[in-house]
Amino acid sequence: MIRRPRPNEIKLLPQIENEADRRYVRVGLGRIVDMPPASIAALEFSRRHDRLWIAASPLGRPIGFALMKLKGGTVWLDQLSVLDRWQRHGLGAALIDRTAQQARTLGFDMLYLSTYRDVPWNARFYARRGFSVVPRGQWPRALRVQFMLENSHGHPPWRRFIMQRSLGGDR
Repeated sequence: MIRRPRPNEIKLLPQIENEADRRYVRVGLGRIVDMPPASIAALEFSRRHDRLWIAASPLGRPIGFALMKLKGGTVWLDQLSVLDRWQRHGLGAALIDRTAQQARTLGFDMLYLSTYRDVPWNARFYARRGFSVVPRGQWPRALRVQFMLENSHGHPPWRRFIMQRSLGGDR
């Protein structure tokens, strides 16, 4: 089930992000594990502004989340995390769809994200959900700034690119 998080669940989301990030070690990206997760303040701000959703287990516990941010006139899927044992159940796709729905409601026609081009659960996963690669020469300023910010946190830029999904209607 996808829903808005309750205030008392916000503190669980960085733990979910950290645990989900552990799988990057298997593809030579152990540095991601050392990066700080989304802050409680950013998550709470996003919860209050309807830009944060969780996937809940059958018992109602958070097992994944999607964090959407507005960046320089664009809408950005900033973080998508689902615990390993809950992956391959459609939760990531449902979180993306909920994010896209809210972006459309806010009047955006495109949803952006950055991801790893060579990690199996990244670019291919997003491509199957309607995202396509944005050529570097077509990146708006806000996307270039976001990409540089992520690189400054330690993401290797040669392994990453930006993708977009049209929000013109249902896929």
